[in-house]
Amino acid sequence: MTKERTLVAKPTQVIPADSNWIEGILPNQSVCKVASRVLDTRLMAVCRWLPLADENSGENIEYVHQLRLSVRRAVEAARVFSGLIGEAEYEELREKLRRIRLAADDARNWDVLCGRVSHGGYIPAKLLEQIEAGRRKVQEPITMAYQEYRTEACGEKFEKLVHDVESHEYGEGKRRFVRHAPKYLRPVVKKFFRAAKSDLTTYQSLHGLRIRTKKLGYTMEIVAVAFAPAFRKKLYPLVALFQNLLGTMNDHATERSMFRDLLSESESLEQKAFLEGLLLAEERASDDLKAGFLAIWTPRVVSNLGRQFRAYH
Repeated sequence: MTKERTLVAKPTQVIPADSNWIEGILPNQSVCKVASRVLDTRLMAVCRWLPLADENSGENIEYVHQLRLSVRRAVEAARVFSGLIGEAEYEELREKLRRIRLAADDARNWDVLCGRVSHGGYIPAKLLEQIEAGRRKVQEPITMAYQEYRTEACGEKFEKLVHDVESHEYGEGKRRFVRHAPKYLRPVVKKFFRAAKSDLTTYQSLHGLRIRTKKLGYTMEIVAVAFAPAFRKKLYPLVALFQNLLGTMNDHATERSMFRDLLSESESLEQKAFLEGLLLAEERASDDLKAGFLAIWTPRVVSNLGRQFRAYH
């Protein structure tokens, strides 16, 4: 049964977010020791946020937001250490995380949309009903994901996977993490700069850069312990800054698409006028953000980033 919720699902209290960094890992530990700790931290975060996003998202929208972040980080951790996980187990894990991520993405998009629409106060009644119905609908996949998680005892499977990885003291697993970390970083950096040097005049290309920036940031969080402090204190904040800018642009692009869908389904002249105003505001905001980003994303900035990363991979 779909849970009741209202449009104005707002944070009612500060929700402590998961740390970007993994505690308890050292550069001279074996790869399998570091991998097990990273996977345990990232997968247990998913286990923490999933029931909250299912049962309490109407009380605080941050539960869905944190679920989405935790899943994305868990996906990257699994990818980085996929060589220590059996192929079948890795594919199963990746598919489970993918379904949770898609559910969280849809719910988060509607939460952001609800915030935009309700910001000005007045909302046409029919539109309010339509948006509330849309948000309730996208809650269903989160509920299904949580039911599947409980039915299949995913928490226990995650724990077993972590234990198996920790026991992988041969081949790649027995090497020192400090020596192996550049191998994990190198391919992500390469794909990032391939996207960074592409033609970024379209929103599609900017979306591609956002994905590569996001993956780079999550990988940096894993390998930072193996590098000099400047990697975490200076280089990572730069990547995080660009990730946030690109993420804001993507939010506006997503909202434009959702407003267009709502507009195409509208029959009321009042509702159409309201949505057209919101759509125009989103288009202007998107264009301003794009122009601002491209003004700072210069060849010199990209070259400087490349120079800094060369010291680490």
